Amino acid sequence: MKALLDEQLSSEIAAELRSRGWNVEAVGERPWMRGQSLSDDQVMVTAASEDRAVVTNNIKDYRPLAARRVAGGQGHWGLILLPSTRSRSRAAVQPLADGIERIMREHPEGLANSERWIPPPP
Repeated sequence: MKALLDEQLSSEIAAELRSRGWNVEAVGERPWMRGQSLSDDQVMVTAASEDRAVVTNNIKDYRPLAARRVAGGQGHWGLILLPSTRSRSRAAVQPLADGIERIMREHPEGLANSERWIPPPP
């Protein structure tokens, strides 16, 4: 399974997951994406073209976007959703990486046209 972290998630999370052996990138790490005010649709299209799930806390925009892609026959490679109540602080990098890794481990084949929520910290 591969993933792309949306722009509001730290590239430190992606780096941590890569250090654990996962194929994860962040929008903020990609020079052509960083600071470009890309639409959510552009991020979803990019992730889909690379067979990557999108990891985001922008639930209100991505869930309808994913549903439209499925209804239109385009599909997507999955959403990994972060509840807005979860901290995205520097101290949260490890717990967020743990939660994302748990989903990736449980779904090595990917999350095509589906979603999973990052579990709360233990």
